[in-house]
Amino acid sequence: MATMIIQNENGIYIITGCSHSGICNIIEYAKEVCKDNRVVGVIGGFHLFKVNEQVDKTVDYLKQNKVKELYPCHCTSFNVKAEIHKALPVKEVGVGLEINW
Repeated sequence: MATMIIQNENGIYIITGCSHSGICNIIEYAKEVCKDNRVVGVIGGFHLFKVNEQVDKTVDYLKQNKVKELYPCHCTSFNVKAEIHKALPVKEVGVGLEINW
């Protein structure tokens, strides 16, 4: 799993591969490394496949951290994306996507 963090005056943006260690753990580590709690955006595989308690806890975590831009992709099932989208806006990810942070 590879992760890249972009930090600017708005906060941090996290780009990750498959989140085997957990997307919340990755975000926490990024906040620690950057010494910045302002997580503006996350793009990558969240490694969540079934709607369950883990998804509920992840949604709560993302809401508590006020993550504004979510781009769950490859290892995040459609049902999980839909569940997250009930609480937070999920952005579409696809070939040719350009994100201006």
